[in-house]
Order: sequence, then C-alpha cells, then structure tokens
Amino acid sequence: MTNNINLKEVERKIFASYFHDGMWDLYGGLVLFGFGLTMLTDLDYLIIAFVAVAMVPLLIRKRIVIPRLGIVKFSPERQYKTKKSKLAAMITLTFTSLLGMVFFILFSTNTVPQWLEIWMHDYFLIFFGGMISILITAAAFLVSVKRFYAYAALVFIAFVIASILRPQDMEGIPIAVAGSLVLLLGTVILIRFLRNNPLSKEEIT
Repeated sequence: MTNNINLKEVERKIFASYFHDGMWDLYGGLVLFGFGLTMLTDLDYLIIAFVAVAMVPLLIRKRIVIPRLGIVKFSPERQYKTKKSKLAAMITLTFTSLLGMVFFILFSTNTVPQWLEIWMHDYFLIFFGGMISILITAAAFLVSVKRFYAYAALVFIAFVIASILRPQDMEGIPIAVAGSLVLLLGTVILIRFLRNNPLSKEEIT
C-alpha cells in the first residue's frame, strides 16, 4: 500500500513538473498583454498577432522540455485522470466560446435586449474576466500548479480595475500590466528551468 501511495505521489510530481518550464506562462502572458494592448489602441489585428506569437512557446516546448525531463509512461489511472482533465477543460472552454459567440451575434445583429445591453456595458469586463479566471482556476486544479491560482486572481483583479477605468478609455492598462507580470514571471521560470535542467552531453552532441 505504501509503495502505491509513493508511486502516485511521484507520478503527480512528474506530471506537475511539465508545467514548471514557464512555457504556458509565456503563452498566457502574451495573450493577456496583446488583449490589453488591443483595447488601448483599438487595433483589432494586434490580438491576432499576439495569439500567433504566443503559440511559438507551445510549438517549441517539446524540443526544450523532453530532452531535459524525458518521457514518462504514466499508469493507466493517471492516464485516465489526464484524459478526464482534458475533457473537462475542453467542455469548459467550448461553453465559454459558445457564450462569447452568442453575445457577439446578438450585438452584431442589434438584437440585444435593452436591459442586457445596459448590463453588458456596465459589467461585461468583470463577467469576461471572471470567466477567464474560472478557466485558469480549473487548469490550476487539474494540473496541481499553485501559481496558476495567483494568475486567476491577478486576471480577475485586472478586469475589475479595467471596468472601473473604462469611462476614461484606459481599460487596457491593467490588463496589459497583468500580462507583463505573467510574461516576466514566465521568463524567470524558463531561465531557472534551463539552468536547473541542462542538456546532457549526448543531447548537445
């Protein structure tokens, strides 16, 4: 029984270690910063450009992480939990995306009820920030990475402040600042990861 408990704990730590390279932090920070910058400049293409750039760390992640940490074959139980976690994340993300599409269609066709239009004008940023924070919190729980909880709180606070600054057209500032902080921390984590997990001589040659 003790061996099984120890094995599960080792698996949990190895699984969580794959999120300690800073790559997901860089992705989230770039998207958040791009979103805030887009709100400040009203240049819609900026967020598309930042999302495209944000994909780079994820695309090159395997080339950086796997040579340093290797590939671990998890037990069937851990694999089942991983698949279940991914399914839950996809369902949450799909629900949020569909909700955003509904609001977009309503606004683009001018079919929004007056009460909803007033509510959206006053509280949309808080609502949107809350939904993103819920997604980040769910991710933190699923992958057992505590700093993601801090990111969830940071994002929600940034969007609340953005809602307060909205009448002055400065709502993008706190969101861009939050993105910058996540980017900075992600960079620090990546540098520390590379320093603590150097390539072996076989991998270098």
